[in-house]
Amino acid sequence: MIGPAAPLSIGATVFTVFALGLRHGADPDHLAAIDNLTRNGLSAGRKLSRFFGALFAGGHSVMVLSIAALAGLLGSHIALPGALIETVGTWVSIVTLFAIAAFNIKQLRSAETGGSIGLKLALLPPRLRAATGPLAAMLVGLLFGLGFDTSSQVAAYALAFTTGGGVIGAVVIGLMFSMGMAVTDTLDSLLVHKLYSRHPLELVRATRTWIMAVTGLAVCVGSYELAQVLGWRSPLPDLAVSGVLVASLLGVFAFTLFSLEKKADAARVVA
Repeated sequence: MIGPAAPLSIGATVFTVFALGLRHGADPDHLAAIDNLTRNGLSAGRKLSRFFGALFAGGHSVMVLSIAALAGLLGSHIALPGALIETVGTWVSIVTLFAIAAFNIKQLRSAETGGSIGLKLALLPPRLRAATGPLAAMLVGLLFGLGFDTSSQVAAYALAFTTGGGVIGAVVIGLMFSMGMAVTDTLDSLLVHKLYSRHPLELVRATRTWIMAVTGLAVCVGSYELAQVLGWRSPLPDLAVSGVLVASLLGVFAFTLFSLEKKADAARVVA
């Protein structure tokens, strides 16, 4: 799932990698981390809390660009096993996605509404999970970039799209990937901030809806990746899959906001 079999034009390559970055930003682990960071910042009255997704993406991008540069450097000197890197990374991603789904299903069954849970987020020190500052958002994003799923994806994309392109070509690929990721992550924190700024009773409903959305997304993406590893070939290209994931995320937000607005309007009429 890393790219085309035949060379792409520069414009098509840039668009493809940007779309793959959009998809990466919609990973449930990203959503869970940004959800947590935004809620922490909002509860502490941080003015920048609505932009914590952008700060998270900034920290994450440091690792993305470093990994891309390293892949470009090594790829120009030795033959890296790109297919093996992608396969191992895909299995890590599958396990992570189903673990996220299991954590959140347990949370929903216990009627907790503390936000969605991610595997990487759960592994962070409690002090960092409870942090409320913008620097913490960047640090969490940086640490998330150390995960093998991110490393393998970026390395595989850099190798697939920059055959003979060296370090500069790989860094350009990493930059476009990071820009796509930043769009989704920033939009995530902006919309989550809006949801969590509501009345407490509405917040409970919004939070449960969001946890269910992250859980469903984790199951769908995990099942999709598992089916491909087992030999199934999707009739849709990666660009289309990326578009569906991001559109689904936006759809959940739009539905939740619309529902809350209708409830607020109804309450104002009754009052």
